[in-house]
Amino acid sequence: MKNILSSIFLIITCFSFSQEKNNEFEKSIKTLHNKAISVAFKDQDSGYFYLQKSIALSKQRKHWQYAMDAYFESYNIAFHYNNLHKKKIILKSIDSLYNKQEHYFNKLDNTLKYKNHINYYYGFYFFRLNNYDTSKKYFQNIIDDTENQDSETLKKNKTFLSVAYSYIAKMNADEGKLSESSSLYQKNIRLLKKIDSTNKSSIFYNYNLLAEVLKKEKKHTASNAYFLKSLAYHISKNSPNSIMSSSFNISKNYIELSKIDSAKYYLNIAKKHLNKNHLYNTTYHELNAQIYSQENNYSKAILELNKALYFYKNYATTAKNKNQNLGLAYTNIGELQQKFNKPNLALNNFSTAIQFFKNDSIKSSINNIHLLKTLKLKANTLNNIGDFKKTIATVDYASSILDELKPSFKNNNDKLFLIENAFPLFEYGINAAYQLNIKSKKNNYIEKAFLYTEKSKSVLLLEALLNSKATEYANIPIKILEEEEILKNEITSLEKKINSNKNETLEDELFNLKIKHRKFVEKLETDYKNYYNLKYNFQAITLNETKKMLNNNEQLISYFFGENALYTISVSRNNNQLIKTSLNSNIKSDIELTYRMLSNPKSNLNQLKNRLKTLHKNTIAPISLMHKNLIIIPDGLLNYIPFATLIDNNSKYLIENHTISYINSATLLKQLQSKQINNHNLLAFAPSFSNNNSLLPLPNNKKEADNCLNYFKGSALKNENATLTKFNTESPKYSILHLATHAVFNDYNPEYSFLAFSENPGKENLLYTKDLYNLKLNADLVTLSACESGIGELKRGEGLMSLARGFYFSGAKSIASTLWKINDASATNLMDNFYLNLSKGSTKNSALQKAQVNFINNNRDNALNHPYYWAGFIISGNIVALNTTNYWLWIGIATALALLLLLYLKRKN
Repeated sequence: MKNILSSIFLIITCFSFSQEKNNEFEKSIKTLHNKAISVAFKDQDSGYFYLQKSIALSKQRKHWQYAMDAYFESYNIAFHYNNLHKKKIILKSIDSLYNKQEHYFNKLDNTLKYKNHINYYYGFYFFRLNNYDTSKKYFQNIIDDTENQDSETLKKNKTFLSVAYSYIAKMNADEGKLSESSSLYQKNIRLLKKIDSTNKSSIFYNYNLLAEVLKKEKKHTASNAYFLKSLAYHISKNSPNSIMSSSFNISKNYIELSKIDSAKYYLNIAKKHLNKNHLYNTTYHELNAQIYSQENNYSKAILELNKALYFYKNYATTAKNKNQNLGLAYTNIGELQQKFNKPNLALNNFSTAIQFFKNDSIKSSINNIHLLKTLKLKANTLNNIGDFKKTIATVDYASSILDELKPSFKNNNDKLFLIENAFPLFEYGINAAYQLNIKSKKNNYIEKAFLYTEKSKSVLLLEALLNSKATEYANIPIKILEEEEILKNEITSLEKKINSNKNETLEDELFNLKIKHRKFVEKLETDYKNYYNLKYNFQAITLNETKKMLNNNEQLISYFFGENALYTISVSRNNNQLIKTSLNSNIKSDIELTYRMLSNPKSNLNQLKNRLKTLHKNTIAPISLMHKNLIIIPDGLLNYIPFATLIDNNSKYLIENHTISYINSATLLKQLQSKQINNHNLLAFAPSFSNNNSLLPLPNNKKEADNCLNYFKGSALKNENATLTKFNTESPKYSILHLATHAVFNDYNPEYSFLAFSENPGKENLLYTKDLYNLKLNADLVTLSACESGIGELKRGEGLMSLARGFYFSGAKSIASTLWKINDASATNLMDNFYLNLSKGSTKNSALQKAQVNFINNNRDNALNHPYYWAGFIISGNIVALNTTNYWLWIGIATALALLLLLYLKRKN
């Protein structure tokens, strides 16, 4: 709520007229000032009149600071009356005076006060206009000018600095950049505690704003913990606006938690402070409508929303964001009508809302966020009533808005939040394309569905790969690129320190480094236009491009795990299929149980096989399998299932007749297929772990590492030589990396999942996922023969946020990883066969298939036939054969030459 911040405005607008000798001129100025203040809140024109006289007198005497102070007070009056036109006129006068007398102001002891006031007024002006990009620049000017001042100057300008942080954070929160917003609020709270610890009011304002972020993150209980403390404070200070703001937010959280009695209680607290003309009347009616909606009382809910709409139309006439407010009001009405199955009424209101949002002349990001939500609701309604062509048109429009928004999201968590919120939009589009495909049998609808699946997947990973290419091809000087690498490594190092030991000093240092890096990247994007274009202006691969990318014996199967249905798109050179499979309510728990059984060697094999048959029926059986080599793009919970284990009607595992590889999206696969010059050498790591360590010894990992060298040139670093330092320095020199070690998944913070290396006194021995983002590899293949290296937190569209995925950020082209805690002995057997097959020229998917089928055939009649022992390994990425001079080829050539020599000698004799 912007009103939370509006009250901060008044904190910084106190001026003193007693800084110089108290002569007649100053008495006159003070008298005019006092008269203006005494009448301004009854009649704004009278206030302006007295201040204008003060300005004229000050200019006559060339006391420019008094003239400026009078302009500032004039602006405050305009703010009080929300007189946008007057604020614009006053700002021009302020700007003119400062520019003409800049030399004069720069000589004043309190020159920074004037600069900060001007930046603040402009920042606030553009904030109220929803022009967030321009507003942020003015508030950032305050931070840049103030933050590094001496302690005395900092104390005098502390309120400016704090308010600047608050506004930038608020704008980020409005735009859905919640991680950035939270970071700024926390920085601001640390700042206030450090330089203004007695100012409880400002601290509580920031706690309120931080609570808003938590509310938007759907952490309603945590949000209310802050709001309830703030409410108690504001009640003690008898601050009506703040009491209402906190109460409304508490009520909203309780509505989301379905605690309606509590919601009503706090709504009534707010009502006691509400007068009939207050803008908060709209919030009161909107929350009342949400309560009635939860109680399934449509008539009362729609009445409340119409009251809010009426207020926006007739009372909030001076509101700067009237188009946005009206757009939101009509969206709320449409959403209610959609819920109560009144689609035609809902569509009319969504269309009206969209028109109001389109009337935004600034094309602000916050407006686009609201527009995106409304388009999503409209697409859902159109989908529900079977108007599928309009659904697709709406989804296409919304998708273009999403593409506009994405470049402004710099934080990965915020990008994920944006994509997750947009995910249902793509589902509506895919369903519409499916329905139209059934009716028309036109291939273009499959193409449309395929495009939607691609746009919903692997946004972060693709951006990282494109960023790497952009820096390579945009002709950026090496010195500048090295500077960024240093910054990124410093950030990662600090993050790891803070993760193990919370420290406010380190948190401030990290905050400043991240701001520095963000500015650095923004400057790159401005100075090197080609870098920006390569980074952001990329298109998802089309269906036809994908078909051309595939070989004659390859079939790509892309899944979209929707709310109520699983959509499957099968693509080969000469055929396409689009299939919809309804999901029952138990599907999620069924997949989770299947995964637990797969990863447990003691689970009942017959029961497991029945589950694998059912999964095959729902995921593979509907498709016409026409090719041997399958490329799977899993989605949702399907990321946890190795498709190799699915059992067909002939009781055969899928892997027995097909090679299988995985990829996050076809667009990503295209990016991974660029050629890379490699030396075809292998580097294996087999660290040692003592019984005293929390990580147990791996008795077979040395053998596993040595076996790799039976088939490829290279080195094996074992025991005390298998250190993280060696990995960082040596790995970029090799095209094949094999890590036979422990992997530990951190389900609380996936970026701190790690691979363990041998302990090295005084140095780190854990390679975190976060470290991989700064690592530069040239690997055709990375094999992670470690427990759960392919498991991580599941994110919509991005898949599993695993250690394996981290290696793609480092530049790996393909990755062999594991889906559960593997058996050390069986892993050694599988890997030996895998590298044997690779050395013979097999593609990576074929090499793994042969190794797994060989294991199955050799263990059909013993306990090792359980999929736990052989199915944990998967291969993903670019699966082309490794171009290697393998030992078996040389052995064959040598044998042939020896035979020819013997034959020659025999004939000679």
